[in-house]
Amino acid sequence: MIGRAAKNFYGTLSARQNFHTIVSKEVNKALVNQQPVLALESTIITHGLPNPENLHMAQSVEDICRSNGVTPATIAVMRGSPCIGISSEELSELSNGSKSYVKISRRDLAPTIQQKLTGGTTVSGTMVLADQHNIPVFATGGIGGVHRGGEDTLDVSADLTELGRTPVAVVCAGVKSILDIAKTLEYLETQGVTVATFGETRDFPAFFTAKSGLLSHTNVRTAKEAAEMIYVNKQLNLGSGIVIAVPIPEQFSADGLEIENAIQTALKEANDADVAGNLITPFILQRVSELTYGRSLKTNLALVRNNVHVGSQIALELSHIQRLDQSRKVELKSKGETKDNKVLVVGAVNVDILCTKHEETTVGKDLAQGNIQHVMGGVGRNVAECLAKQDIKSTLISVVGDDNLGRLALECCKESGMDTTRIVAQPGASTPVAQLTIKDGDVLEGICNFSAHSHLVPNLIPEADIASSRFVVLDCDTPVQTGIYVAESCSKLSVPLILEPTAPLKFKQFVAAGILQFTSIVTPNVTELAVITDDKNDFAIPSLLKPIPKDISQILPQMLQCLSKMSRKTQFRSVLTTLGEKGVLYCQLSEDNILQIVHLPKAPEKPHIKSSSGAGDSFLGGFIANICKGNGIEQCLKGGTFCAFKSLKSHETISGMISDDGLAAKTIKSWNELGWNLYVFYEGEFKFEK
Repeated sequence: MIGRAAKNFYGTLSARQNFHTIVSKEVNKALVNQQPVLALESTIITHGLPNPENLHMAQSVEDICRSNGVTPATIAVMRGSPCIGISSEELSELSNGSKSYVKISRRDLAPTIQQKLTGGTTVSGTMVLADQHNIPVFATGGIGGVHRGGEDTLDVSADLTELGRTPVAVVCAGVKSILDIAKTLEYLETQGVTVATFGETRDFPAFFTAKSGLLSHTNVRTAKEAAEMIYVNKQLNLGSGIVIAVPIPEQFSADGLEIENAIQTALKEANDADVAGNLITPFILQRVSELTYGRSLKTNLALVRNNVHVGSQIALELSHIQRLDQSRKVELKSKGETKDNKVLVVGAVNVDILCTKHEETTVGKDLAQGNIQHVMGGVGRNVAECLAKQDIKSTLISVVGDDNLGRLALECCKESGMDTTRIVAQPGASTPVAQLTIKDGDVLEGICNFSAHSHLVPNLIPEADIASSRFVVLDCDTPVQTGIYVAESCSKLSVPLILEPTAPLKFKQFVAAGILQFTSIVTPNVTELAVITDDKNDFAIPSLLKPIPKDISQILPQMLQCLSKMSRKTQFRSVLTTLGEKGVLYCQLSEDNILQIVHLPKAPEKPHIKSSSGAGDSFLGGFIANICKGNGIEQCLKGGTFCAFKSLKSHETISGMISDDGLAAKTIKSWNELGWNLYVFYEGEFKFEK
């Protein structure tokens, strides 16, 4: 799958006739796989530092990025080609001190490319190219600003206007005190640029010192807080950038104070010598280096490396947030070609006889008066019907007997809208029947004959059917060996598998056979969940988990233990546990170890329960249907709850009311107005202890 950034890049190449943007293989791979990337400027290499310090600095900051799990993207223009990420040879070339290299801001990009020149990009030029390739975070030493006397000379850095129109976050040490910091902050405010100090206070740093005597608009205490602010800024489409101002580390503060004193001395000398205009900055920089005996260079390098370290952490956190946003959509597409929303269901078809006694009786007495209903059942059949009623193509693979009940079952399945061409009428077998005794809507006891399920063998399930499906639902009424065949085929064909336990003992058999390593989503209730967890249950709950009710917190370790049995052979791992009166709890772990734990309470409206026998299957069908429609996790869980609610109010296992999308939307909206909210308990990185 090509990420959005990569799509934009590839989409622009064909339109360019005069030049070619080069994205390095390392950066391109990160963009395609939506991994964190940090932009780095190159003017500091070509114009900011002497050789060999410039090369050592460039190499070290790229190493800092990689050590933090972030891909560095040093941006430059090489012989007329904008480069997003450059090779070690190109770093060496840029550091050789050639006088032919140009300094490239926004205004210089077009002529530099047109004349096929080589040069380093400034903050402004780097921001432009980073934004064009969807790299949202950029680290540098310091930004330009309003020069002293700028109110008369209009000497204002292009960095400031770029921040006002390009949504890239610039991590820096503020601006040097040789500039007019107060006017720089005023100018940034006019441009609508958010300025935030990285740390516990709002003190705006002055590059070599932690405090300039002025305040930022706000502060962010951690890389995660900074990433959250950047994410919100992008979501709002404000179009402006953000300055993340990082104070000098404490271990360099003494050197920083000495350098600041040297700057003030140099400023006074410049004033006494009537040095003005564009001569001020080079004069001051030269004098500061002389006055500090070169220590200003050492501290400057330390500041740049610290900024890159902080920028890498922010880029990493932002990448996590972006992946979490995508995970809310419960993206279940396979890694191959895009498939239609066809769901393959492998499982049981039953005829259920529901018996409700109106009076008690004893042995030898007359039959008890009551109510008897024949309804279609079977977990697989129920899920397939629920999907079909919501306009999701579903094919059911199952077995019935070649008898009158079997013919009736086939006819009912056809009428429900599902594809029944894979249901086999097995000669000599009896169509599965379950007689269930119902009281107050709950099943008290039952008698069944499910012997026909043994005829659901692997050769009835063509791999082509699995390969062409969006994903596969498997119920544990299927023979274990058939279930393992389906699971292994799903893994081989990169088709996500959803496993519905159906009953504790059957589920335990499947788990013992190793099916969870091939499973993407498993949907146990609390009883089914308990049969696969052991007494040790020492799975760590994330320390950042928000306070949750005690009874739910007792279930979470079991869910994590279940999750641990699901291997990385799947694109994601999810456990969806129904909690009865307490709603549902959902845990999802992505393949890059981002864990999400959410809880949806029960619907705020209490149903008059007629039968609960199909509620769980209805929930699963509603959940899957909403996934197929591209809805986020909250809507998926609420859609499943709506289907279960309607099932509880009906004697039919799958209520005919769920086919009305308008009713579903209206009902869920009314429940939302009653305060029916999804609670996110945890979103972040999580790894199981080995």
